[in-house]
Amino acid sequence: MQTKILIRAEIIEKLKEILQGEQYVSSDIEVRSNYSRDMTEQVAPALTDVVVLPENREQVQQIVLLANKERIPIIPYVAGANIGGLTLPTERGGITIDFKRMRRVIKIDRENKYIVVEPGFTFGDLRRLFDTEIPEFRYSFPFSPPYTSVGINALLHGLGSLSVLYGSADNFINGLEVVLPTGEIAQVGNHAINRGEYWYGRSPLPDLCGLFIGMQGTTGIATKISLQLMDNPEILTHFAILPKDPLDFFGNWVHDLDKLHICDEIGCGYFPPKVAHGLLPHDMIELMAKLMFMLSKGRNTKIMKKLWAFIKKLPGKPFWYVKKFSPILARKLPPEDEPFLIVGATIGANNKKLFKVKVKTLKKFMKKKEALMIRPDDFGELKPAMMSILDLPAQLPAFFDLKGGGLTWVGSYVPPSRVAEGVERCKEIIMQHGLFPIGVLRPMKADHYFVLRFIISFNSIDKEEIERVKKTLRGICEVVLDIGGVPYKMAPWAAKLTWEKGDISFYKLLKRVKDMMDPNNIMNPGKLFVLNKDEIKRKEAEEMQ
Repeated sequence: MQTKILIRAEIIEKLKEILQGEQYVSSDIEVRSNYSRDMTEQVAPALTDVVVLPENREQVQQIVLLANKERIPIIPYVAGANIGGLTLPTERGGITIDFKRMRRVIKIDRENKYIVVEPGFTFGDLRRLFDTEIPEFRYSFPFSPPYTSVGINALLHGLGSLSVLYGSADNFINGLEVVLPTGEIAQVGNHAINRGEYWYGRSPLPDLCGLFIGMQGTTGIATKISLQLMDNPEILTHFAILPKDPLDFFGNWVHDLDKLHICDEIGCGYFPPKVAHGLLPHDMIELMAKLMFMLSKGRNTKIMKKLWAFIKKLPGKPFWYVKKFSPILARKLPPEDEPFLIVGATIGANNKKLFKVKVKTLKKFMKKKEALMIRPDDFGELKPAMMSILDLPAQLPAFFDLKGGGLTWVGSYVPPSRVAEGVERCKEIIMQHGLFPIGVLRPMKADHYFVLRFIISFNSIDKEEIERVKKTLRGICEVVLDIGGVPYKMAPWAAKLTWEKGDISFYKLLKRVKDMMDPNNIMNPGKLFVLNKDEIKRKEAEEMQ
């Protein structure tokens, strides 16, 4: 890896002048090293040259003007939590702009239900805001650490706890303030017409937010982001659902469940018991795994469902009794590597009558399926552990550090009709390479598309394992593309595979936009736009045949 600083010393001095202090500019090799790596299998070919922490839009603009004049790459950075190699420098080095100082709430509009925030505003900040100032609202929280940026999650098509209703988080964006690669400042959205008084939406204007959404910071830097807030229902209850057959669930009845339009959230965790250690108490893992194992093998299913209904009528908490009975029904645990499926469903309503109708509908639906439906209250003394998973942002997902500190993934949006096939094929690929599947899945926007995401943990110092991980990721990505899906937050290698599989005319149009907006190619180079001229010509020739 190249560690030598590639930019001139006077550039670093100019940056110190712009940021009004050397404490916000660092070229120390220890600092640069931290910004030149993430948790994935990818390795940056060079260190970033300097790290800067601006405080406001004006400083960002001056940094971009300087970088554009000197042809210096810019790498936007908030927390590095998205992994995927999206904040790694190329061999050109460059200036990493860390936005952690720009985390202010610019505006809260309760009447029109939105907030305007800076890029460093995190989901931890948002949780505190809901808890203290605006408890009447909610937002779509991802299963991510609290230091993840709310705005960048939206700009990168992130998903969250309200995705079943509203789709990916970019749908929450009302408008943007953006510093363009040439240093100009642009307002995008209705606030551009009313001089910033109201940031309430993007329609009916031409939707230029699309120039920045999903572009991985290659066309500009958003310094203000307006996000919609949703009304928080008065009643909200979570349920755990254990289906008998995961593939039948994904292939059939999850879509029927979504059509009922009673759930605010349907989130699916598909993982082996070993992954849950540290995230859940051991006795809860053992019990859930046993119940799922018994259902999947068809063992005493009818007896178990009748027993569950009987136990719930007994005094105390059902799980206490189930723990006593489960050794009789299943004398051994399922294999530690064998994945099982837990579905989380959330129901909300603004009055008890409507809430009861929704719950009754869910219960009636579940009676038709070979599945168990469990409320958090049923967990007894284990309820706090169960609720801690649902109290987003996630405090400490266990798989963030399973072994050796490596974490990578392929996330994708796929047609709902092909998700079951994708789950099965991806699971086989992962296990063939000696790894174990950790799947995060959910229907999106009333089941118009579906999240198919497999996370891989690995030993970051084991070269042989890293090679297996790379082959696994490529295999998963090929499955996604084969079933009509598209990777989201795609790493550079996945972007190349995606463009090679797709219609070259789309890539050329996208590249034309990039070249127009960033003529000197300074904005996060090496991301998204990864085909060279020869590769484009070859694709054109193939498509003409």
